[in-house]
Amino acid sequence: MAAFDTATGALVADFRPSASSQVRAIAATADTVYLGGAFTSVGEVGRNRLAAVQATDGSLLGWAPEPGVGSTAGNRNGNTATSNVVHALVITGGGGQVVAAGRFDSLNGTKATGVGALDAVTGATRPFAVNGYITNQGVNSAVYSLSTDGTTVFGTAYDYFGPGNLEGSFAAVADGGAVISVNGCHGDTYSSFPLGGVLYLATHAHTCEPIGGYVEQSPRINKFATAVTIAATGTVTPPTLRNTLLVGQPAPTLLPWFPTMSAGTYTRQYQAGWTVSGNNDYVVFGGEFPRVNGTAQQGLVRYAFSGTAPNRVGPKYSAAMTPTAESLSAGTARISWQTTDDDDNEHLTYRVVRNGDTAAPVHEVTGPSTWWNRPTIGFVDRGLTPGATYTYRVVAVDPFGNQTASGLTSVTVSDSADSGGSYADAVLADGAQNYWRLDEAAGAPAGYDQAGFADLGVGSGVTREVAGALSGSTNTASSFDGTSGGLMATQQAVPAPNTFSIETWFRTTTTAGGKIIGFGSSASGISGSHDRHVYLDTEGGVHFGVHPGARESVSAAGAYNDGEWHHVVATLSAEGMALYVDGELQQARPEVTAGETYAGYWRIGGDRGWAGADWFTGTVDEVAIYPAALSAAQVADHHGLGSTGVGSNAPPTAAFTAAADGLSVTVDGSASADADGSVTGVDVGLR
Repeated sequence: MAAFDTATGALVADFRPSASSQVRAIAATADTVYLGGAFTSVGEVGRNRLAAVQATDGSLLGWAPEPGVGSTAGNRNGNTATSNVVHALVITGGGGQVVAAGRFDSLNGTKATGVGALDAVTGATRPFAVNGYITNQGVNSAVYSLSTDGTTVFGTAYDYFGPGNLEGSFAAVADGGAVISVNGCHGDTYSSFPLGGVLYLATHAHTCEPIGGYVEQSPRINKFATAVTIAATGTVTPPTLRNTLLVGQPAPTLLPWFPTMSAGTYTRQYQAGWTVSGNNDYVVFGGEFPRVNGTAQQGLVRYAFSGTAPNRVGPKYSAAMTPTAESLSAGTARISWQTTDDDDNEHLTYRVVRNGDTAAPVHEVTGPSTWWNRPTIGFVDRGLTPGATYTYRVVAVDPFGNQTASGLTSVTVSDSADSGGSYADAVLADGAQNYWRLDEAAGAPAGYDQAGFADLGVGSGVTREVAGALSGSTNTASSFDGTSGGLMATQQAVPAPNTFSIETWFRTTTTAGGKIIGFGSSASGISGSHDRHVYLDTEGGVHFGVHPGARESVSAAGAYNDGEWHHVVATLSAEGMALYVDGELQQARPEVTAGETYAGYWRIGGDRGWAGADWFTGTVDEVAIYPAALSAAQVADHHGLGSTGVGSNAPPTAAFTAAADGLSVTVDGSASADADGSVTGVDVGLR
């Protein structure tokens, strides 16, 4: 240890305390310097990882708390060593309290895992509630750093094959340690800096799913600088590390601030930033990174707040932003594109330019996007000339006016009439968020979403222009060959829903079983996570399954591999799960209200199954996903429209008024109405 004069930089010769091993943490008042680390003595006097000396001359004080070691049972690599090393100290309470963090499991014999509060004079343990939820301790795990704004203490943590359940950060009230928020991101976090309601973090977070942020990517992506709100905006959710003690704790919001930092090699830990600090103008990171935002910047970088910064970082160029243009009906062009992202703005505006007329975009929309969630959006350009060719380009603009333009695409407008029909009208009227008719021509590059813009990729085992399911319609379907190539799947991962309906028609004679449609964590091959699926067993039975920790399913009696078209609807909501086949409810389970939590893709044609084959052999038509559970009446109506061309007939609603004049009564039923037809007559009876 050494002290330096802050005015001259000169060494203070009289300050010469000597510790037996590393001092890893220092916190000071005007009178006292508090020490934490791996030492067991200061000078000739025993001190177990914590000590205090006079600020003037370094002479040892009587402050001597005792951090204790914990169990090694939680070490998943078999390490039997223990540790109570102190890594961080901060002073709060106007100098009356010292908060310590590190590898210890207790302070002065009182349980205080990873972090705890101590009286600044006596060294006695004080309550610090957040340590009741944290399990980081020992040689493989620790609360690694602390920072404070005087009233709040911020901690960061790491775990490497240890018992720890925190790799992100926490904010706790300095007086008593009550939890303000827990950042449950996975990926060790080394330093924090609070300012203006935001906590900036030096980290290598690879998933922030527990606080509503990005899911684990494959291959893994580490973010070395992140920011979260200090205030809680939600709660911590699975997946969590080691145990569920943090589930349900207040959680912050992950903010859209993701500067790019390259990992360094000096420590061989492949980390970028190790520490973060700042002031009202800048946030400063120090570490071993060689590049920042694609520019050479070694070891030290500052990021300016918007009032100081030039604000020239704009939306990123992405080839995926080049629009797809298809004319699916006469006089229209369906324009869709994948959104891009911006390192410091979540909401971007998109302007669609037709035929190069940048002064008059034909469509403008503003929406959110992040580096991990870039949804496909679009619109339908109407009133176009059949047979004419149009060009389209998309321009993305951030709130500061920075912009980037997509590539150019063109489309020749169709002159054929829309063949949607009454069935398609009903699907859209009942709120489908995705509707894949599977009626594209042979060679079409996608299965187009006629309710949204989540188009399907098409495998080599899919045959187009097969006779379709709808009565009286020439609309076609697609067949699947029972191999991994017989697959159509969405191309962008979305969170698995817990309120939805799946609707489809299928025809098959297979005795192998197979999955008709489902949700899976991969857009190709076999998914690691897979549920929310409709599938056949080897006897031709139809099932709908979800996996909220265990397999749960509902089933239809009978065999449906008879070569005829069958209509299936599967629903999941807070009211439970249900399965309908050919317009009739087959089974419902009100106690099952959720599936597995993950991000994934809707897949038609197969995935890992629960009965019989993984892949489906047969024909599928008219697939729709709804964001709500369809009612039994809606299901019956859709089945009728598809199988006979006539929907179910809802009874009219009677509405009468009556007026009496002596022995005469006048009755008026003209207000009676019929939701799906007209009232042809009114009968009045006397009782």
